[in-house]
Amino acid sequence: MALHAGFPVYCMRDIIDLLEERMVAGTEATGAAIIEWLREPGKKHRMNSLDVPVRNFILYGDQLAVDILNRIIEFVQFTVDNEGWAASEIDLETSTTGLPTLLLDKLIELLRDRPFGSGPRPVTPRTRRRRKPTIAYLPLDRQIVVEVPYPDVEPDVPWRVSFDGVSREALAERGWGVRADEEHPPTQVPVTGPVREILLQHVPSEESAQLSVIDKDDPLLIFDLDGRWIPRHTVLPRQCVLAVYPSDAQVVDTATGHTLIPTFTPDVPVGWTGWSVAELDLSTCRSIVLTRRGSRAPGGVRTVRDATTPTFEHGEAVDGLQTLNGLTVYGSRPEITLPANPGKQEMIWRIRVKRPDSSGWMVDTEVHGTDEELVVDPFEPIEDAVLGLFEIHVSGPIGSDLRQQAFLAEGISIEYTRPFRFPVAGGLAPVVATVSSEWDLAVPHPRVEFAPGDRDKLVTITQRERAYRLRVTPPYVQMRVDPVGAAAAWRTAAAVLTPAELDEDRNLALHAPKSEAAVFQLETVDGALIKDVTPDTPHYDYFQAPSRVFVDAARTAAQCRIVALVDDEHGRTTKIVLAHIRPAALCTGMTVEDGVLVLENPAEEEDLAVYLWARTAPWLPVQTVQVTEGHAKLPEAYVDAGPLLAHVFVDDPWVTVTPPSWPGDNALEVDQPGWMHDLSRERDNLSRFLAGEGPAPADAVSMPEVWAALALLPQESEDVHTQQLRSALGRILSENPRAALEALGSSTIPLPEMMALLIRTGLVYRSFAADFTMNDLHPNPWVGCMIEISDLPSLYDRRDYVAAERAETLDYLEDKGGKTLIEVLMRGKSAKLYGGVFDKDTILLDGMPASQVESIFEHARLVPGAVLDEDTRVSAVIDAFHNRRTWIEQGWSQSFGSATVRTLEVIKRTRGQIYREVAARNEKLEGVSTVKHPWMLLSLQSLTFAVLARMRAHDMLRHPPVTSDFEEAWAVMARLCPGLVMTDLLIAEALVTHACYGNLIGEN
Repeated sequence: MALHAGFPVYCMRDIIDLLEERMVAGTEATGAAIIEWLREPGKKHRMNSLDVPVRNFILYGDQLAVDILNRIIEFVQFTVDNEGWAASEIDLETSTTGLPTLLLDKLIELLRDRPFGSGPRPVTPRTRRRRKPTIAYLPLDRQIVVEVPYPDVEPDVPWRVSFDGVSREALAERGWGVRADEEHPPTQVPVTGPVREILLQHVPSEESAQLSVIDKDDPLLIFDLDGRWIPRHTVLPRQCVLAVYPSDAQVVDTATGHTLIPTFTPDVPVGWTGWSVAELDLSTCRSIVLTRRGSRAPGGVRTVRDATTPTFEHGEAVDGLQTLNGLTVYGSRPEITLPANPGKQEMIWRIRVKRPDSSGWMVDTEVHGTDEELVVDPFEPIEDAVLGLFEIHVSGPIGSDLRQQAFLAEGISIEYTRPFRFPVAGGLAPVVATVSSEWDLAVPHPRVEFAPGDRDKLVTITQRERAYRLRVTPPYVQMRVDPVGAAAAWRTAAAVLTPAELDEDRNLALHAPKSEAAVFQLETVDGALIKDVTPDTPHYDYFQAPSRVFVDAARTAAQCRIVALVDDEHGRTTKIVLAHIRPAALCTGMTVEDGVLVLENPAEEEDLAVYLWARTAPWLPVQTVQVTEGHAKLPEAYVDAGPLLAHVFVDDPWVTVTPPSWPGDNALEVDQPGWMHDLSRERDNLSRFLAGEGPAPADAVSMPEVWAALALLPQESEDVHTQQLRSALGRILSENPRAALEALGSSTIPLPEMMALLIRTGLVYRSFAADFTMNDLHPNPWVGCMIEISDLPSLYDRRDYVAAERAETLDYLEDKGGKTLIEVLMRGKSAKLYGGVFDKDTILLDGMPASQVESIFEHARLVPGAVLDEDTRVSAVIDAFHNRRTWIEQGWSQSFGSATVRTLEVIKRTRGQIYREVAARNEKLEGVSTVKHPWMLLSLQSLTFAVLARMRAHDMLRHPPVTSDFEEAWAVMARLCPGLVMTDLLIAEALVTHACYGNLIGEN
């Protein structure tokens, strides 16, 4: 009988302890969120404390599990909010709590015996509600983004966002008009390609989040039509959704086995080459599954809400009106459709509404089901207009619950004096917004005037004692000229391009709300027509054309511009400048005069600005200075602070852009004497050393600053000063190799430079073992695997005392490194390593165009996997293949080939089993002329030198056969083939660890 309740009642203590653990951590307390957390990839250990029936309930309960957990959470929260609940005469039964009697009785018994939150760590009290980081899909941009919240502490410090270990900084944009005690809207950061995991960290506020995105076994993302992500273990709505999946896969109705046909032609998400985004109608499905190459993932079935469950439909949104934290404001009430009840047993639906900051329900009604569908207004008992944010719950039979949230300003509408705003001197064309109220909501100042410098303004809407400040943003045009496949960077200011940049295969795009048609034209600066083009219209209000259609004409015309002639719904035509074309860049050089940057040949553009990096303090964040009449005042600290790097750009006053962490190849050198002075003696000494004005610092210097200094050094320079700098900085890193590796993995240094620096600094020859192993698991999968493997001997020796830590480490290694890594750690070998390398068939690709090679191996590129998955290694080998000729020109030499032979002999004499694994790559080259094609030795040489380095780190070699010339050539290989070198170093670490310690994975 207990099983009919979802799980045996004796397991209820497991559920309560689980809820306490999550609520102590301050995380979202909903059934869906808890199930997602428990089932997160690579976190199998999280279920270790749960009884088997509870595990099965979580794994296979679908919506039933979500509903029961939600109802338990609701009851638990009731007991926390009402301390005297146990002694009160409140009617606690199935009809009031929604819980089966057996579960409810046990829950009451346990909470009376030990009240919730009375353990050693109290439950985190309720705090101001804020949205958590999540991913979303922007239909207009065809862009997947991660939504980053605005930090409460030091918001001017950017977030560190890691995409499968590749880190970048993201500055959260402050919400317009938001007060200190209010929530800001999230900032959208593009996800520029398929990733398994996104990690977010904001150090000053100690906020962090982890988002699992692509599951290699089930690479399917689902969003609703507004772009909101539907997590993997959440039941899907019975309506149209947006599905993102590899183009070589199909979404199948599991009941019929038929492939779902998209309602429109599938698109490609920006940057996600080889993937599709399609609108799919799930109204006739009970469940769906993704099939790829004839197979489907175990457990990959996604359940669709049953036809006998309620549905929810929002009212009409108010055009241009949002809450200060970015929520849509609806001007009419939502509708709930209750399903027909064809059976004889009575079906009762309970509809409740409350405000998020209240524990009491303002609406709590019951509706009896009929033999026909019922459309219900959840606010029906309320006669007045409704205003504010509301939570709406519909409950009936377990497994059919519905929960929604909406902000309503009933009866509010807005009219604007023009369909859209467009760029004018000083900002955007002025407009007037008139706010009207149909019912009893009051608008004290209904007329809102927008000057050119105003993009948003506040309007206050009141209802008796309640008042809400809402943001009005009249529709305005946006444009972009991004390279094809790059993230959409919308602007309100025209870009400035050279003809060469126009020839880089860019998208010229315009979004003009409520527009009817548009034509793109190339014209002289005087407005004379040179060429016109009719753009494509992939979406309503959206126009685009390839930039290359204007290249030839632009080169002939020299200075000109690209404009759009846009017709609005009233038949009026507006000219909008999309891009200015000029022969030279924005600036040809810079000098410093009396603390002022002087630009040479600056472009005559509004809003010019300069990014600045200090060569003598590269750890400092990039500075932005505004340009006025070709001059920009340097920040006081940057005057006489040594040489600078500068990049000129057109700043957009309406768009917050995170400055690049590192200067690009087109950055300009700005010479000046001195170094960056710092109150910290250690940093001041390091800065002075980098300027060549002092000795190498003897005091401790933090690792991130050392890596920042190394990253700005000319990577392959052979001048004496650079070599001395690199050698001195490398000695600092060698004092704590583990901390140095962790800092390198946490930096924003690109992977090619990262792997090359690992070799040039000698860190690749160091051990990463430490006495203290209870560290945070690293966000960079490769770095994390190298660190955690170094901890295995210690964890194994203490396995009876650190079982939980060891289980977490092993889960991490399997998830991030892959099953092949686990096999090598257990057995010291794996036949799977013999694939994904250069072999005799690779030579057949030598004469093919790069695009044809890519098409052959496209499947290996599509879905991100663990570091040592075969697809990951194949992808790395194809990257190496594309760079084979550059390797021959820049890195290969006869002496490097000789060093390979000597190293193989050393490995063979030292440890035969490791040699056999390395030599297997040589056997793959049987019949290939490596004299004619020396690049074919790349995968053999990469693993050979990786093994040499890790054997040296584990003190297995007395006299390694390496020279500085050899190390420099290997560093060049690492820069050209970073994926290959990275995966081979991890393979080498696993091989050497097994050779030294045996199987550290098992119990004995």
